[in-house]
This record gives sequence, structure tokens and C-alpha cells, in this order.
Amino acid sequence: MLLVRIDSKKPDAATLKKAIAVLKRGGLVVYPTETAYALGCDPKNAKAMKKIFLVKKRAAVKPLPLIAASPAMARRAAVLDRYASMLADAFWPGPLTLVAPRVTGTKGTGEIAVRVSSAPWAQALSAGLGRPVVSTSANLSGAKTRYDVPSVLRDLGTLPDMLLDAGTLKSAPPSTIVRAHGGLVAILRAGPISEDDLHRALMKRL
Repeated sequence: MLLVRIDSKKPDAATLKKAIAVLKRGGLVVYPTETAYALGCDPKNAKAMKKIFLVKKRAAVKPLPLIAASPAMARRAAVLDRYASMLADAFWPGPLTLVAPRVTGTKGTGEIAVRVSSAPWAQALSAGLGRPVVSTSANLSGAKTRYDVPSVLRDLGTLPDMLLDAGTLKSAPPSTIVRAHGGLVAILRAGPISEDDLHRALMKRL
């Protein structure tokens, strides 16, 4: 595993190039987001996706969330209806994951979970890959969220191909997950954005 010390706020070109190369060849990268450390890969690489489930010991039936570099990129992957678009406009970039139908013609069927992160490295990795990047928590399935590299290593060992070490991150809850489709809005996982926050954002835009 390649471990590189980074500045969480300023992606450097050389390290970013190496990380994107790892993703493109089917490797796994641990990187910082605005909520915690994430484990990522190219969602179009079946072997990489399988490896993530194995590394995390995660049930294969549980879909993996994605981070997109921009709202426009997210909309190329997910169908955001009126309410979902309102929430995206209010909280992206930020810790809101929207669960919505996949865009017709994209790989896979059913729903997709996607957000636009405010974290510079998360955005840069997705932009460099040219599509949303997998962003699942860098811990064993069911374990506590990890905010420092020693904890990530205790959980995942050296199985990821590259780890971007931004030091100890400020502890924050994982992103709020919301299913917004067909005129319905439902919180699937509580997080930094509360039900009241969601309600106020919708009321301002209706």
C-alpha cells in the first residue's frame, strides 16, 4: 500500500495523478471527505467493486454510495425530480446523499446514492476519474466511523492500494441519506443535515 501525507484542503497535482491512476487500474484509495475517511474505487470496474465488499466485509446486497465532482455530474448518473433537485441546490456541495433512480442507459439498474462533497480531494478524485467515485466509509462494515489513519489501518490493514493521509479529521456524522423521488422525501439515515433543515430548504423553494 502506498501511503502519502497530504494537505486536506489543497490537492497536489503529483499525488492526485497517482491516486487517479490507481483508481483507473482498478485499485482502492482511502481519502478524506468533509465527514470522515472514505474508501473509494471506480464504480465501473467490477473487480474493484468486488474487492471493496471483501475489504469491508460488507454484504454485497448493500449498494455503495458515490461522490460526484459537481451537481452536473451527479445529474448524469441519477434522475433528480423536483424535490431532489431542490435539496441538491440547497445542500450541495455538502453532506447530503440523495437516493434516486439511475439515469437510463447507465450501468446498473434501480437506484443510485450520490452526493457532491465539499471536500477538495473527493471532488478532485471524481473530476480526474471523469465520473462519480465510490465513497463508502473506510472501516469494516458495522464498525465505527474512522477519522484518523491508525484507525483505518486497524480496520482495513494494507488492503487498500493507496491511502491519502490528511491527519486526524474533525469528527462529524456520516452524510444524511435521503430518498427523494416521486414527490416523496424520506430520511434513510440521520446525519449532519436534520429533518428540520430539509423541511426549511424545501419550504423556501416551493
